[in-house]
Amino acid sequence: MKLYPCLLWAVLCLACQQRPKAPIPSRAQEGFLLDSTHMDEVPAIFKRGYILLSRRDEPGALYLLNAQGKVVWYHEVKGTGFKTAHFTGKKTFLCILGSKEYATSYGNQVLEVSLEGDTLLHLQKGQGDFTANAHHEVLLSPDDNIVMLSTVEKTFDLRAMGGGMADTVKSDGILVLDRKGRKVWEWTVFDALNPLDDSLIQSTRKDWMHANSLSFDKDGHYLISFYNNGQIWKLDARTGAVIWKFGRGGDFSFPDSAAFDMGHAVHRNASGDLMLFDNGVSKELSQTLTFHIDESARTATPVIRSPIPAYLFNDRMGSAYLAGPQHILQCSSKKNTVLLTDLQGKPLWSLRCAFIPYRAEFIPAEALPDFVTD
Repeated sequence: MKLYPCLLWAVLCLACQQRPKAPIPSRAQEGFLLDSTHMDEVPAIFKRGYILLSRRDEPGALYLLNAQGKVVWYHEVKGTGFKTAHFTGKKTFLCILGSKEYATSYGNQVLEVSLEGDTLLHLQKGQGDFTANAHHEVLLSPDDNIVMLSTVEKTFDLRAMGGGMADTVKSDGILVLDRKGRKVWEWTVFDALNPLDDSLIQSTRKDWMHANSLSFDKDGHYLISFYNNGQIWKLDARTGAVIWKFGRGGDFSFPDSAAFDMGHAVHRNASGDLMLFDNGVSKELSQTLTFHIDESARTATPVIRSPIPAYLFNDRMGSAYLAGPQHILQCSSKKNTVLLTDLQGKPLWSLRCAFIPYRAEFIPAEALPDFVTD
């Protein structure tokens, strides 16, 4: 039978659309246990949606689970782990990969994979201008560039602080690469702060500041959070200038009752408010906080305070994302637990993981209109 070019193209497209899914191995489902539910109180948007989780252990894996705790999509990589992952506006997954030689959220590869399991991008350290470790965060910019937190090291004379003549200070930066690995833009903490002004630098120089999340603000500038000083900065995405600092010793006034420390997963939520998972180390109480930010008046008004149960206190890692307007998906990484709560912190749904989940990201069904799980 002769196939004309247009008919051949149609047949190929149809074949791609009907490509069968790879079966999900039983070991993937064995990694999760639906711990408790109040399904009558769980909102419909959550029942229809998905939870994105990633495993940092080797072999690394990405998972999409439904509200029944069932793995409905799975992608595994050998010899390395998924240190962090995001669902992008292109309906792809953008991830940092790193083997066990890389600590916690640090890695040496950036991978973008489709729902069909196709590799759309794979950058490795040493390729082009990708010369430093990536860590904690990788994002897709509106112009399809790769935006990541990176490690940055500089040498300083710290003799006045009790150190040496040429001590290395390790901190963080933002590195923007095109899809070939060529540098588009770069910023480092050293552009904004001088380690010699920090009286504690000798004790913190091996991990100064410790940036742990990066996101885009509503106007396209960057929001970057730091674990060590309990602050969130807004940076000009063109000049790198610090526009404001929010948090401990920052530029904004807010009630003492809403003070936070060691936050993670900082972002603007669907309501336009600043949202974060507060590890709450000083209080030994972890919670989700959101603030309405008035940048002109430099005031921050607390909107949501949603503490998780005390037995799930989580001093490192963690995340919080809205799952509809009245509910929050919170992740207590150190307790291997993901839970859905109302805005007051009442647990409605809880999932136990066999691994430490760095984050749990909610994906509404509307974001995947063509995704069929059966």
